[in-house]
Amino acid sequence: MKFGIKNYEPRFYSTSIEIMHDFASQLKKLKTQRIINVFSMRNKIDEEWNEDSPILLELTSCQLEICNYKLEELALSVNLIDRAHEIEKWDFGEYGKFEYEWRNDRQEFLGFIQAEIVGIEIIEQRFESTLIASKSISEEVEKTTSNWILNGIGFATSKGYFSICNGQDTNQICTYKEDEKYLRSIRVF
Repeated sequence: MKFGIKNYEPRFYSTSIEIMHDFASQLKKLKTQRIINVFSMRNKIDEEWNEDSPILLELTSCQLEICNYKLEELALSVNLIDRAHEIEKWDFGEYGKFEYEWRNDRQEFLGFIQAEIVGIEIIEQRFESTLIASKSISEEVEKTTSNWILNGIGFATSKGYFSICNGQDTNQICTYKEDEKYLRSIRVF
């Protein structure tokens, strides 16, 4: 059980290659599917969204579950979560109580209800690092290296574009296509 959700043990992908190899056929089945609803976990006590938990896209034929976890981990699953099951409650004393429910009134998604999915892409982000010190003479201090890491998933729909990407270990929702030199996409369809 992950995030207090009964029977939720998704596979976390760490590269776009893994997704394209193992999950692309599932994603391709979503072409022309309509978005019926979008659900997120909301704390009933403080009325805040849980940005760490999965986002559920209720589609015409299935439910797609999306969750960004660690820096380059993305869980994608279909029909693992039963929204009828109660989400586990947590009481951390002075740190707060958490009692979650599934809600479908998140403002970012309301404009996409009944939209048809016309394209899906896997999003990668350029990750750069700079060596600031080294014990080895052969390594160049201040040398910058970069590579592409898994960042999220984007949806082109009949009502516009949205993506669910990694916002530093949380789900970051964007309702426009970012055009940055630090992002690239791999088209699923």
